[in-house]
Amino acid sequence: MPHRRLATLLGASLLLSLFACSAGTTSGPTITFMSGGGAYGDALGEAFLDPYQQESGVTIVDDPNLSYAKIQTQVEAKQVSTDVVPAEGYWSVQQCGKLLQPLNTELVDLSGVDPKLIQDECGAPLLTYSTAIYYNTKTYGEDGPDTCAAFFDTKTYPGKRSVRSSALPNPLIECALLADGVAPDKLYPIDLDRAFAKIATIKDDLVFWEAGSDSETQMASGEVDLIMAWNGRAYAAVADQDAPFAGGGGESLLIYDALVVPVGVANPDEVMKLINFMMKPEHQATLTTLIPYSPSVGNAELSDVPEDLKPFLPQTNPEMAAGSIVQDQQWWAENADAVAERWQSELVG
Repeated sequence: MPHRRLATLLGASLLLSLFACSAGTTSGPTITFMSGGGAYGDALGEAFLDPYQQESGVTIVDDPNLSYAKIQTQVEAKQVSTDVVPAEGYWSVQQCGKLLQPLNTELVDLSGVDPKLIQDECGAPLLTYSTAIYYNTKTYGEDGPDTCAAFFDTKTYPGKRSVRSSALPNPLIECALLADGVAPDKLYPIDLDRAFAKIATIKDDLVFWEAGSDSETQMASGEVDLIMAWNGRAYAAVADQDAPFAGGGGESLLIYDALVVPVGVANPDEVMKLINFMMKPEHQATLTTLIPYSPSVGNAELSDVPEDLKPFLPQTNPEMAAGSIVQDQQWWAENADAVAERWQSELVG
């Protein structure tokens, strides 16, 4: 969409919002949702926030600037203006009972959520995404390597490997152990010495991506041969940019975002009702048709998911499901500082 056209639409939207406010249609409760903006924020709005406003009469204000530091400042100052945040699982675990309050399970029904995703009392798992291994078909052909063992086997599969630059919570750690012979059910607690020793064997072949869009660029340009990428970004690269990549059927780490509520919100019950709405399978299924994330509830019907997306989701790709491992956010919450320190000194320092 041209920028001028977008600006016109945004301007019109703002005028409509101002008119609605002046007409007195927003006199009910207000919830501030810190979405993070972008395509993610737009999808959350269409799947959850807009329908909830229409159904409940609650006004939802979107804050596109997701910041954990901002939440901390608000809670410590006892001036909390943010009501709900879709946070990374490890941060939910780490801050539960500190910056974040437990969910009111009388108002929030989590019975449809995979129990493996409920790793603390404060987070309602909203969606899942996978970090999987994808290979350049121009380098390896149509039947290339997508396992952790292959990712670390530079002799059989030479080439540049790309991973996320951020240490937390980076599945390269788990993948290193899987490649070194650790069974999936024996990964935790992670042996960091063993993991970093294995990573050192491919350090000369590693490159990094920062934002998810960078991983798409690397795949579309063909500048890397193997990549550990979020499954949604891999799908976007292949579907929208004709990236010469395939795979995802080996081991993958399943990660979740959780809806969390800061301590000190003005109307916690209203926030809990919104979260409960977002746990409903029909709304979660809608989200997956808008953006390539998977639902957290097991009974979400994915019949409307585009056919070309299905190979990228564990719920619709049996091969991917077989290799899927739920990342232990409790371990990551407890060991975040230790991982970050070693990551900086041994990999990117």
